[in-house]
Amino acid sequence: MTQAELFVLLDKASRSDEVASAIERYELESSDVRWMPVGRENNKGTIEASSDPGRSLIERLTNGIDAVLEDEFIRHKGQPECQSPREAAQAWLGVPKGGLSTLSTKERQYLADRVVIEVAEGDGDANQRLVTIEDHGTGILGAHFAATILSLSESNKIKKRYVVGTYGQGGSSTFACSKFTVIASRFAGSNRIAFTVAKYYEPPADDEAKVGNYVYLTNAGEVFEVDAAGHKFHTGTRVQHFGYDLTKYGGSLGPGSVYGLLNSVLFDPVIPVWLADKVHGYRRVIKSSRNALNGAVDEGDDSKKSPTISHSVPMYFVDLGDMGAIGIEYWVLEPYEKQPIRAFVDPSKPIVLTLHGQSHAEMSQLLIRKDSDLPYLRQRLICHIDCNRLTPGAKRSLFVSNREEARRGKVHSRIEEEVVKALKSDDELLRLNADAREQGIQQQDQEAQKQMQSEVARLLRMQGISVEMVGGTPSAQGEDERPVKPRPPRPKPKPIETTEPPTFVRIVWGETDPISFHPDQSRYLRVETDADSSYHNPSDSKSSRMNFIISGEGLSLAGTTPLSGGRMRVVLRCDAKSKVGAKGSIRVELARVGLPSLGDARDWEVVEPPVATQAKKAVSVPRIDPRAIDPTHSQWDILNWRADEPSYAASSSEMENGTLVVWYSTVFPSYAKEFSNLEQRDPALAKSFNTRYAIWLAVHSLLLQEDADVKEEESNISEESVEQFERLERCRIGRMSAMIAMREVRELKNSSSGTE
Repeated sequence: MTQAELFVLLDKASRSDEVASAIERYELESSDVRWMPVGRENNKGTIEASSDPGRSLIERLTNGIDAVLEDEFIRHKGQPECQSPREAAQAWLGVPKGGLSTLSTKERQYLADRVVIEVAEGDGDANQRLVTIEDHGTGILGAHFAATILSLSESNKIKKRYVVGTYGQGGSSTFACSKFTVIASRFAGSNRIAFTVAKYYEPPADDEAKVGNYVYLTNAGEVFEVDAAGHKFHTGTRVQHFGYDLTKYGGSLGPGSVYGLLNSVLFDPVIPVWLADKVHGYRRVIKSSRNALNGAVDEGDDSKKSPTISHSVPMYFVDLGDMGAIGIEYWVLEPYEKQPIRAFVDPSKPIVLTLHGQSHAEMSQLLIRKDSDLPYLRQRLICHIDCNRLTPGAKRSLFVSNREEARRGKVHSRIEEEVVKALKSDDELLRLNADAREQGIQQQDQEAQKQMQSEVARLLRMQGISVEMVGGTPSAQGEDERPVKPRPPRPKPKPIETTEPPTFVRIVWGETDPISFHPDQSRYLRVETDADSSYHNPSDSKSSRMNFIISGEGLSLAGTTPLSGGRMRVVLRCDAKSKVGAKGSIRVELARVGLPSLGDARDWEVVEPPVATQAKKAVSVPRIDPRAIDPTHSQWDILNWRADEPSYAASSSEMENGTLVVWYSTVFPSYAKEFSNLEQRDPALAKSFNTRYAIWLAVHSLLLQEDADVKEEESNISEESVEQFERLERCRIGRMSAMIAMREVRELKNSSSGTE
């Protein structure tokens, strides 16, 4: 068999057994066959470093995007000189500075033609697909295969700032998910097609090697080449993955699909790509989640309009000192369906960290729910952290080479802090969270509330635990408490009407009190003006007509948000070494063409940091509000419980304005079975069982909270692990609570009927 005949067989193959058959025939008929190691002999650990087949495909797509940028670099002779892939896309491909969302549908489709990913049936099921990634880029000469697409950790991209890739090994992780990988490429200006096949080699039992490795097929050590004449093969590279494991992404649309994967991980790509899904019968442009959130709509989208956004803050940058800077932007979606953010990100990790538009890591929704005190927005809020302006050292400390996770450390913690500060300082987020809370509140009978609070206190005392009552202890005479009036939601601020020229600018703070800081504290200071948004550009201080002047030592300007609706925020940071008593002023000046500048100023001072409150020795029993929910309830999705798995969760709890809210599942098997049986026989006993079950859950929630408060500073366990442990613990207690509550109602029934 000739090399040309081998290429024809591989080119026609659609199943892995067809590739295996073609290789077998060639090996039998050729004496020069050699399987060469990919990169190096000991390559198994490096190639198998990635844990997610979907992420591996993204790396292969990134190689395709880089090939297109490399092609444009050659076409434009490297001019203008570009320091990032995004600059290159803007300079050489005409992508606007506003991103892909500012292009028309046809313009995005035109750009996407340069890189295509196709998913076909392959071997017949979701874990054995044929996935092809094809680019119209520079292509690769056969002589360069070993040093580029078949290399590991080479430095061929490390000095090219205009491409996305760096480490030269990401795409090779797809070999671990495929039975065979057929690579073919035609270099620009060449009439030859270079090709090879990669696979995993498993040594026989009598071989000295302990483990196998990944190899590629050659003719006497060189990849194969055929004449391009007679073949429909354009300039560029095609990589076909036979028997590719897409079990995790077998759906048509949504998070469990290739479409959802590409949009979320390619969160803001420098150019779009095409997805041709032959399994589900559609072809769509992947424009990314960020561009969809910013209003981009393409053919085939479920809705012909962009998602409804309740609130959003455009990208602004925050200075992190010697770590560089990060960009922060976020969106709050309307609750138009269950878990509305699922169409754009992983609901459990809706804070996305990107480099060059590709997601490199995500942060837990615990930052939204717990640290930012926005529990009712955790399934509606998406936050994007642009990490391109971090210093090289900070990037190295934060990200790992497979782009699947972030290292926990100083940089990670600092980013978490800035995210929390940004979210907690946004009044509109507080208002939306309060509105969502009010919509889910159920009215509680005051007498039942007092009885439940007293019963929880009694049960805790029986365990020898000292108890303090919150909100007043019910008296022996049974006097009613005055109901606590819930705090109304904050009104949404009205946009300030702009005028030209502007007439005022002011710092929003008290009339006389200085702005207080304690060492190592950041504040988001609000500024209002009737100037329009063009007066301030947070990304370009030179073009901004707003200037911030800080006098005194120890305080610095860390960043600003865009000016929108007459309002913006200034990020101020007090140095950790600042001395208590240090003073100064912060002044804002607004320049007007041909007119005097406008200005406002406030004094600031460094004060003693707040003294940490010592943990109480007694368990405080707050007001208790049990709320029963099932999978149709909006809170079910906020809690991120699985609708198709009744035993997944039993309960959860939150402190809300001094009230312990205990959410409990009515479909949790241990509860549902007992309650259903009682309800059919005796509705009164069923009601009593329900109350007692909720009481035991409340007791456990208080003990969990007390334990968490004591151990919070001592634990090095991740918040995700803690939450997983708590969910399982609550399921265990849910089963016990159902057993105890059932025993109690039986005793109640026996005592009321006079039986022993």
